[in-house]
This record gives sequence, structure tokens and C-alpha cells, in this order.
Amino acid sequence: MLPILCLLLAAPPAASRGAPPASPPAVATLDPAPPAFDAVAVARAESRRILSALAAADPPISEVQRAAADHDGIDPDRLRAWVARPRSAHWLPKVTIEGSRSEHDTRVIGVTGTVESDYLRLSPTTQFGARLSWELDQLVFSRDEPAAAWTASRLIDRREARVHRATKLYYQRRKLLAQLALEPPREAVGRVDRENQVEEITAELDELTGGLFSGRRKS
Repeated sequence: MLPILCLLLAAPPAASRGAPPASPPAVATLDPAPPAFDAVAVARAESRRILSALAAADPPISEVQRAAADHDGIDPDRLRAWVARPRSAHWLPKVTIEGSRSEHDTRVIGVTGTVESDYLRLSPTTQFGARLSWELDQLVFSRDEPAAAWTASRLIDRREARVHRATKLYYQRRKLLAQLALEPPREAVGRVDRENQVEEITAELDELTGGLFSGRRKS
């Protein structure tokens, strides 16, 4: 019995004799994580879409500024002519026309031979004259030139103020429209107030530009 037990102990296990080798432990693999949600890019794309829609609905800022400048009725070339005109006006002479009329009478009383004479002689006189004069010193610097330059400067300042005001209102209106599109007020009162601000700015822009916005909406 002892030799048989030893043979059994010395024999290799069944797994080592005929069983296939154990496979290595499986390693878990993870799929690559999806890209993170880029909120900044989405917000940028949305803002560009809104601004593009607003730009398509409104006239460009250059047209608004030009309309504001032209609607004032002030032409810069005409203003420069106002400054130069007082000096060049002195090339024309100053014309003075004079006229006078006088009446002289002479009474003659006398005797000529056997004839007595007594008569009244009338001698009316009428004179006309014209005189031309030039102030050549005014061709160098006219006394009216400072007043014309001051008036032209004031008109140019008023024109630039209209253009500046129209530019400011244009972008203020666009900001309100963008806010209504991206973050509309939840309450009706707030939305009505915001829309009323847009209408008020649009009316002032129409006044500055000669109805540019209302004419565009009608067309």
C-alpha cells in the first residue's frame, strides 16, 4: 500500500497533464471619454447669430451716420465757402449813386426903348452821379471773416453732435434687441418696458436720420 500511495503523491495533477493553460486575467478597457461640452463656444455662436440677424434687419452704421449728417442740411463745402466769401466779396466795388435837383428863378424888370419888360426867368437844374469805390485792404483780411468762421464752426459742431448721438443710439438699440432675444424678461411688465425703450430710441433715430428706420421697416 505504501508504494502505491507514494506513486499517487508523486504523480502530477490532472490539470498539469492534459488541461490547457489558464488564460491570463482579462484587463478592463474603457472607451475614450466624449469631449466636454464647450459652453463658451455655444454662447459665442449664439451671440454671432443674433448679431447677424440684427445687422440684416437694420441699416449699417455708416448709412445711419451719413443720413444724420445730411439731414441737418449743412454741407461742409458750403461752410468753407462762407468763410472765404466775405474776403472775395470785396473784389466788387461799392456803388454810390447820387442825384440832386435845384430851381433858380430870375426876375427881370426894365425898359427897352419904348417897351417895358417885366418877366420871371426859371432855370431848373437836375444832376445825377455815380461813384465806385474799393476796399482793397479787405482782400487780405475781411472784418466779416471772424463772424463767418464762428458761425461755420458752430454749425459743424452741431452736425458732428448729431452724428455722435445717432451712433450712440444705434448701438444702444441693438443692445436692447439682443437682450430681448437672449435673455427676455420673464414678467410681461419688464418685457413691455424693454420694448418701449426700443421704440423710443427708434423714434429718435428716425428724427435724426430723416425717417431712415421707419422707411426701412415699411419697405
